[in-house]
Amino acid sequence: MLDNEELCTIVKTTKIKHMASTLFFIKRKKLLKDGTAPVFVRITVNKVSNEFAVGKSINPKLWIAVKGRVKNNTLLNKQLNSCLDQVEYQLQEIELNLQREGKQVSAKEISKKYKGEDEINEQFLSLYEEHNTLIKGLIGNSVALGTYKRHCTSAKLFKEFLQAEFRVNDILVRDVDIQLLEKYKYYLMTVRQNRNNTAVKYIRNLGKILHQAESTGAIKSCPIEQMKLRVNNVEKDFLTTEELSALTNHHFEILRLDQVRDIFQFCCYTGLAYTDVFTLTTEHIVKDAQGAPWVRKVRNKTKNMCNIPLLKPALQILEKYQSFTFPKGRLLPVLSNQKMNAYLKEIADVSGINKTLTTHCARHTFATTVTLANNVSIEIVSKMLGHSSIKMTQQYARIMNKSIANDMANVDAILKGVD
Repeated sequence: MLDNEELCTIVKTTKIKHMASTLFFIKRKKLLKDGTAPVFVRITVNKVSNEFAVGKSINPKLWIAVKGRVKNNTLLNKQLNSCLDQVEYQLQEIELNLQREGKQVSAKEISKKYKGEDEINEQFLSLYEEHNTLIKGLIGNSVALGTYKRHCTSAKLFKEFLQAEFRVNDILVRDVDIQLLEKYKYYLMTVRQNRNNTAVKYIRNLGKILHQAESTGAIKSCPIEQMKLRVNNVEKDFLTTEELSALTNHHFEILRLDQVRDIFQFCCYTGLAYTDVFTLTTEHIVKDAQGAPWVRKVRNKTKNMCNIPLLKPALQILEKYQSFTFPKGRLLPVLSNQKMNAYLKEIADVSGINKTLTTHCARHTFATTVTLANNVSIEIVSKMLGHSSIKMTQQYARIMNKSIANDMANVDAILKGVD
């Protein structure tokens, strides 16, 4: 409540469509250390008021109560009056915007919006941690373990970036704008030496959290949408028939390399992704009406069903390990993906294969060398890989010299018949 002297200083009222009024005044009894009086504004709507300091102060002797402004006799005073005019204008705009949006207009709401207190001041990495905790509980249900690990890595890298660039451990979600994301991409590609596609992947992971923040009103729009994130086409390595044969025939004296080679080849002949071969158990091996064994398994990533006839090389690998007992009833001694890929590099070196072997390389080999190159239709390959559409399978498809030679031989035969 204002005392009598303060009430006398409130003289100017500007009505905004007859709903809100703004009143500028000073508090003469609460002077600052320098002897100046702070300037306040009071907003009133339907006889309910809310007041706050505008961050300016003035010599009480220069304040003109009847105008609600300071004497306009110096440059500094003119600047202060201009600032108060701007405050009044912004308050009017806020009030009008609330009306346009069909929201309730109140003095408190106008004050909150002016001071930014209506904004949701949530920390970005805190939101990311909540997201990761949530999906962790869904692992094995609607979320793959790899998805959870990917987001944990993404959050970790973004925190490293904030610490390196700004010496902070978190940032307001509303401060994650396109300029910051561009700087993060530059950091990934220079400091961490990630390639474009990897950097784009990490930024798109952040996009999930930003989209969630947009849906809750924490930010007005997702800055990811403003970025030009382009994924470059990259030719993935796959083994030719000759390389696959060389890998089969190579003798490994070290047991761990021999086992990793077997797992890799099993994936080459089945098309199973790492997480799917890791979780492969006896319940996933079924027989058809003729007694032929198949892998029938729901893919961990897409939840699509895979139906894959087991080729002889794949069956031989299963038979090799059928007397062994592995945790959780798993059929094969599959190591972690990181260890698998590390050992596969060693296997490539000792086998004389000049390619980067990874668990995913085996999946490409199945799609290209084992099936498509042997005239299996892309529709059938798509089903065996558990893809949702043929477009996904086309990323694996390669036109090999063998296929070109076979097709051109058919053309040559036709032309000879014409002669």
